[in-house]
Order: sequence, then C-alpha cells, then structure tokens
Amino acid sequence: MIAANRAGRGRKTDRPAAQDATPFATLTPDAVLDAAEALGLGPDGHLFALNSYENRVYRLGRLAAEPAVLKFYRAALWSDAQILEEHLLAAELAAAELPVAAPLSLAGATLHHQGSFRLAVFPLCPGTAPDLD
Repeated sequence: MIAANRAGRGRKTDRPAAQDATPFATLTPDAVLDAAEALGLGPDGHLFALNSYENRVYRLGRLAAEPAVLKFYRAALWSDAQILEEHLLAAELAAAELPVAAPLSLAGATLHHQGSFRLAVFPLCPGTAPDLD
C-alpha cells in the first residue's frame, strides 16, 4: 500500500513480514548440505557461494562425482510451473546442442523441495575466456 508523505512522494507503509524480508535466513551451510544429502548427491562438505541476484546458488563438492551446482529459488518469486517451464526450455536448448546448463533430473524430477526451499541441481559448467581470434 502506498501513502503520500509530507513531501508528496510515495512511501511504502506496509512492511513485509520478517520471513518475507529474509527468505534465506535459514539457508545455512548445514541446510544446503542436508538438502544435497537428501537428494543423494554425496556432498563432501565443500561449499562455495556463487553470484546470484535473486536466488542462492552454491558449488557443491561431492565425494564420488564431479562438483554440482545447487540453485535455491527465492520464495514467491516464481511458481513451480514457471520454474519447470524454465527447466524444460533449458533441456530443449541442451538437446539442440546449444551451450546451456540444463538442470539434472534426479528421481525423475528437476525441481525438488527441502523444507520450505525449492531447489534444482545443475552440472558445473565453468566459463572460459573468449577466443578473440
């Protein structure tokens, strides 16, 4: 709800609930490792936070496999249907041999739920410097 302040500019009068303001407050390293373990990824305890504006993304070290990337989606930003549509598009692009990291299907699904979090697992696809020649 917007109300005018004394200077005539709008200001927000309704404050979001604490949970809405800090949706990732409970996403601790232990919570990330627990989610990885629940998905059967065999985490080795190594986590590295990657840059992401809206979501939380981590490089996950694994005991018996290549590292993976876990993407935790911000609550209420997208619906499950919208996330799954994005996953489908990424899979179609990968099938067409375009360079994109499509989410991995684990137990027949690409979108997973761990507690109040929604997440997906991606292969690690590190970038490279462009070949300018």
